[in-house]
Amino acid sequence: MQRLKRLKVHLLPHRLAVAQTLVLLVCAFVIFESQASAVIRFTDRSLMINNSSPGATTSYTVSLTYNNSGVWTSTVGSIDMQFCVDPIPGDPCVAPAGLDVSHAVLSSQTGETGFSIASQSSSEVVLTRTPQAAGETPSTYTFSNVVNPTDTTQSYSIRLSDYPTIDASGPLIDLGSIVSQVTNSIEIDTQIPPILIFCVAGEVNKDCSQEYGGNNVDLGDLYPDVTSSTTSQMAVATNAENGFVITANGPTIEAGTHVIPALAVPTVSATGNSQFGINLVANTTPQIGSNIDDNPTTPTAVVMPNYSTPNQFMYSDGSVVAEGSGVNLGTIYTVSYVINDSPSLTPGVYSTTITYICSGRF
Repeated sequence: MQRLKRLKVHLLPHRLAVAQTLVLLVCAFVIFESQASAVIRFTDRSLMINNSSPGATTSYTVSLTYNNSGVWTSTVGSIDMQFCVDPIPGDPCVAPAGLDVSHAVLSSQTGETGFSIASQSSSEVVLTRTPQAAGETPSTYTFSNVVNPTDTTQSYSIRLSDYPTIDASGPLIDLGSIVSQVTNSIEIDTQIPPILIFCVAGEVNKDCSQEYGGNNVDLGDLYPDVTSSTTSQMAVATNAENGFVITANGPTIEAGTHVIPALAVPTVSATGNSQFGINLVANTTPQIGSNIDDNPTTPTAVVMPNYSTPNQFMYSDGSVVAEGSGVNLGTIYTVSYVINDSPSLTPGVYSTTITYICSGRF
């Protein structure tokens, strides 16, 4: 019996302690519920960063919707934006490394408007306006001249809260956080190289993938009463914005010191006269040559005036014979050559080498 009494005495303090603990827990729950019921959350919170590179100076657009069902008031006079590593309100606010909003500018606002910057530091901006009712309308606030954090390994947040006063004091209405993180951007580089395709042969196609006839023409024997003639072709394509230019370079027909003179101006072919000339069009006297075979989607190629008159020929070393004014997807020029000799022309092997040079106007 004595032992049982002693046991009851020992148990009594523990029973009291349990009862006290339960009372404290209930009180704490009541207090927490009271605070939660007094503050509501912003809805539809988001942050759009124009440039998320670390340390970049950029613009931030904060989006939110006010919830006007708070028990304190639906009148909003100020918004507090704290930039912290930790998004939980009430915890110590450690500013993200490198972030700076001290020179931020409120450049635009939509929805609930009328705000201006009341105060700011490197990690906090307070907006203010004449207190007025805030509807449940999606709102945005864009800040320029914000300097991003520099740490790419850690997220950061904007703690949002609004107040009925003009200086972010007094009873809290709404709160909420937005979490973001800066990243190193992926840079994609490419280029369109300058392209110039050019070829010369007896016959060519527009992309110079096929050439026929080689680069040497033997006209055989010359006779005073017969015009000797032949043709060659050249193709050009380029992505040069300002097109291209083609020059013809080389001497006239010669055999040592004996020369068949080049026609200095556009002239008709006349047998019995020593003449050498070219043009780049279709002719009937002699019947030789073709007009430009241009690309119908980029008809930018032309023949220069001295070489564009049918049945008239000339040649001048270094002269421009053709050009294009823009991007060209493929043009074929046919060059016609005529040679006439006089009865007094000294016998010999007459020849020349003409080099065509095409330059892109990039």
